[in-house]
Amino acid sequence: MKVEVISKGLFSLIVDEGRIGKQRQGFSQSGPMDEIAYRWANFLAYNPDNTPCLEVMGKMTVCFHEPTIVAVAGRQVKVQVNGHDQPSYSSIKVNKNDRLSFESEYVGSKAYLAICGQWKVPYHVDSACTVVRESLGGLHGDGRVISDGDCIDISGCDEQTYETLSVRQLPIQQSVSIKCGEHGIDAPLRVIKGYQEAHFSQVAKRMFESSEYTVSSSIDRMGYRLTGADIASSLSSMRSEAIHVGAIQVPPDGQPIIMMRDRQTLGGYPKLGCLNPLDVSRLAQRVPGESVSFIFQNSEEARADILLSRQHVQRLRGEIA
Repeated sequence: MKVEVISKGLFSLIVDEGRIGKQRQGFSQSGPMDEIAYRWANFLAYNPDNTPCLEVMGKMTVCFHEPTIVAVAGRQVKVQVNGHDQPSYSSIKVNKNDRLSFESEYVGSKAYLAICGQWKVPYHVDSACTVVRESLGGLHGDGRVISDGDCIDISGCDEQTYETLSVRQLPIQQSVSIKCGEHGIDAPLRVIKGYQEAHFSQVAKRMFESSEYTVSSSIDRMGYRLTGADIASSLSSMRSEAIHVGAIQVPPDGQPIIMMRDRQTLGGYPKLGCLNPLDVSRLAQRVPGESVSFIFQNSEEARADILLSRQHVQRLRGEIA
C-alpha cells in the first residue's frame, strides 16, 4: 500500500523509538519528542511498539491508495478525513483515495500519525528514525525530512484485517492524565537532581524551583532553551561527558537548556539535574512563549511515578483491546 504525502506541514519526519544504546558509538539516540503520544498512536493503529510513524509540526495531508487503519495523537490535534471531523486518540478506518488532514491547535506542537502495517523504510543502526544533522534515517535513509509528493510503502493491513479489527479509542481526558498526572497540564516539571547539583548554591536551586521560565524561540529536537531567572554554577570548566535526555544544562549565561531527543552525545556545561522521563514528553509539546516551572524530586519518587504510569497504561490498553 502506498501512502502519498499531499502536504507535508511545517516539519515532518519519520520516527521510531530511536537508536537506544548507540551513544557510545557517537550516534544521537533520537526518537519521538512526545514518546507517550507516539506509543498511543501505534497502539490505536494496531501496531507493535517501536513501529515507525510520522512526527508532524503544522498541518499535514496524506492520501491512502488502499484501505487501512490509522490513528493520530498529540496535543489538541484536529483530524479530518475528506473534510469531516474525526477523533484523535482513536483508530480511524480510511478507504481507498481518502484524504486525511491533521494538525495541532498549537503551532509548534507535535502530532503523530500511525498507520497500520509494516513500514518499508530503510533502517540504519537499528532504527528508521530521522536525524537531520547526522544525515541518517528517514524515508530515503539520508536524514531528509518528509516532502510533498513522498510516498511511503506500508504492508500488512490486508482486506480481511481491515474488516475484522474494531475501533480502539482512548478518551482525551485519559491521554492528558497519563502525561500530566493528577495535577494537570500546568503542573511543574519534575527534576531529579544530578551529581553536579552540589556546584549550585542553595539560593540558585531555590530560585530555579520558585521561578517560572519561558520557552524561547531557540528550540528544536536537540534542546529547549528557556529564559528566566539566572542560575549560576561554581564550575567554571569541566570535561565533556555523556548527556541523558532531559538533562538540564546551565551555560555561562545562567539560562537553562534542556536536552531533548536529538541531543549531541557529549556536553561540557554543568548540569543541575534531569527531567523525570515522563515530563520530557510534556515539555516537548510546549511552544515558544509558554511558561514552565520545576519541582525537585528524588530518584525513588521518580521511579514510583514511572512504574505507576506503566501500570496505568497497561490497564488502559487491556480495557481498550
